[in-house]
Amino acid sequence: MGHLLNEPVRAEHDPSGRLTAYEWRGSRYAVEEVLKTYGTPQEGRVYRVRIVGAEGVAVAELGRDRDRWRLRHVFSA
Repeated sequence: MGHLLNEPVRAEHDPSGRLTAYEWRGSRYAVEEVLKTYGTPQEGRVYRVRIVGAEGVAVAELGRDRDRWRLRHVFSA
């Protein structure tokens, strides 16, 4: 089961615009792979990603509304 968070994060992108990492609560998490995306640009997109941080590997859901990003859920991998 995941933890519902809905907290703002600072997303990082490569030059092509691909999500590469995000910062949350003072820690940085590298995005290894985008597993799934859903939603529309008008309603907001959701990205399910495999991440690596100091605590190990996990799966997170990030919501994007224009240029604002939020960490929605974190699941153990």
